[in-house]
Amino acid sequence: MSQIPVISSEPYEIRRIEHTRLRRRLLEGTWEEDLHNRLQIHLGTVRKAAWGYPDMSSNIYRQVCRSLSALYVMAPDVTHPTRMPAAVDLVEKIQRSGLWATMNRFQQLVVGCREYWQRVHVAADGRLTFRPVAPDMTVARSFADRPDYPVAVHELRERLDVAGKPIWTWDVLDISNPDNPIYEVRAYVDGGKMGEDLSGVYLGGSYSGAAYPYRRNDGRPILPYVLYHAERIGDRLWDAWEGVEVVEGSLNIAVSYSMLFHAIKDSSWPQRYIVGAEPQGATLEGGVSSARREVVSDPATVLMLRATDEQQPVIGQWQAGADVTQLEQTIAASANRLAQDAGVSPADIQRMGGTARSGYAIALSNEGKREAQRAYSQSFRESDEELVMKAAILLNRVLGTQYPEGGYSVQYRSIPLSGSELDARRKHALELLDAGLMTRIDALRLFDDSLTEQDAAAMLAEIDAMNKAREMADDAVEMEAEEETPEHEAAPGDVVEDIAEGEETASADS
Repeated sequence: MSQIPVISSEPYEIRRIEHTRLRRRLLEGTWEEDLHNRLQIHLGTVRKAAWGYPDMSSNIYRQVCRSLSALYVMAPDVTHPTRMPAAVDLVEKIQRSGLWATMNRFQQLVVGCREYWQRVHVAADGRLTFRPVAPDMTVARSFADRPDYPVAVHELRERLDVAGKPIWTWDVLDISNPDNPIYEVRAYVDGGKMGEDLSGVYLGGSYSGAAYPYRRNDGRPILPYVLYHAERIGDRLWDAWEGVEVVEGSLNIAVSYSMLFHAIKDSSWPQRYIVGAEPQGATLEGGVSSARREVVSDPATVLMLRATDEQQPVIGQWQAGADVTQLEQTIAASANRLAQDAGVSPADIQRMGGTARSGYAIALSNEGKREAQRAYSQSFRESDEELVMKAAILLNRVLGTQYPEGGYSVQYRSIPLSGSELDARRKHALELLDAGLMTRIDALRLFDDSLTEQDAAAMLAEIDAMNKAREMADDAVEMEAEEETPEHEAAPGDVVEDIAEGEETASADS
């Protein structure tokens, strides 16, 4: 892909896009140039060249985003209140599309970039696809009375022209005027402006106005995009700067680890010296802007020196230039603080000691993952339900199906409890139920915090109905057994009682 061009001339949008692209590079592993730039700022040209290649082995920001993304460890349950066959078929079609298998990675992008798009597409053969779209590749607009919900999206996409040469184009979709929705492909012009209309080339015709293809069954237009928010705050479309401290700190931690590697390599051992002499064999290293004279020193080498005067040279030894243990502990403490700033509990920050892996790592316990699931479930649920709804709408328009166009519910599966956790919660729930301090609904939700109160009540009603049906069946069996016993035949228990009474009477007469 060619270099991504500037997509806006507005100062705020330019800053948002540049910062979001930095976050995306950190999440995708393409941040080497950013680290080089940060080293240049901190060290200057000469010292940076002396340090050598930077250490990219630590990326706290990516570790944090990955650890907090536990919502799609297992595929969520998608249901419709009618449970009609068409709704079940849609759920299966989405499952077969592979959407849920990609959502764990997608959540990392949402958590890291704060927002991310999913675009729904139905191919001519009926195949359903979902394409993630980076927020730094889009310019969007919303209504003032609902500022976090987009009504217009301009997406920058790379296509091939008629000669097979890659060019940048705009996908323009706008439903701000429901009576005249717009869907166009426009040429990109330097500075992020719109060029000529290329809809005929790439879409095969005009799809604006009455020809707009993305509509509900009542004709209302929709966007084929769903904007996911890491956190809904309701007063803006983009929340691009939240957590900027962790982004900056992650780059600085990488600089610190580069210094640690430099210290281990070049100054973690004592250096011998001689006063009254100068080293021999110095070579010129570096480019024009970072030129320096360098002599290779190592614990296994002897420095060759030349006397500078007639006095006797003084021979000595410096201690190690850096205490790498203390330096590493200082860096680890900074990483710990960054993880806490990002919302990771201190109890879930674990040192991966005793393994081949060095450095600091963020590893969430199962309870920590459940907390992360609870934190993100509400925001993601709204977007997931909208995504399922739009998939149904697009399938209905393209294939003529009759999927319900709303009412879907998405429930996330919590990380399973361990045996000890289950036993502790069971005892706790039974004690509170016996004391009258907990309802059965609360007790059920204690074992599955993804259940809503309505879902738990429905589940309990179903359980009660099953238990009542079982009791009625048992009663019916007992009644049938009693009816099959003849009246003139005494039951075994009655016979025993009669014998006992006869023996008592005989004893009394004697």
